[in-house]
Amino acid sequence: MRSKTCIQCGTIFQGRANKKFCSSSCKNEYHNEQYRNQNQVLMRLDKILHKNRTVLKDMYAVYRSTPVSLEVLKARGFHPDFHTHIFTSPAGGKFTMVYDVGYKQHFDNQIQIVEHDVEA
Repeated sequence: MRSKTCIQCGTIFQGRANKKFCSSSCKNEYHNEQYRNQNQVLMRLDKILHKNRTVLKDMYAVYRSTPVSLEVLKARGFHPDFHTHIFTSPAGGKFTMVYDVGYKQHFDNQIQIVEHDVEA
């Protein structure tokens, strides 16, 4: 057996030639860190999308289909540049969707919020 250095914590340990970690906890910690680093952008984007959905749902519960100012949404942490898709209603209206909640912006910076049933 050869002495090796753990690539996570730097501890010297004994093990087979291709062993890289001193313990399974170091191995898990290393791979979890790699996963976090690789998916950091996706996690940040997902957090923004979830925040947008929460703001829209909360405002929909209060205002229903009554238009609300975009500035009110922004004050609650809404980012209008982040959405999941565009939905075209049967009547031809285009709604910017964040998962199952969407909005249509009017010319006077007012937002009409709608909920859309998503079928599996």
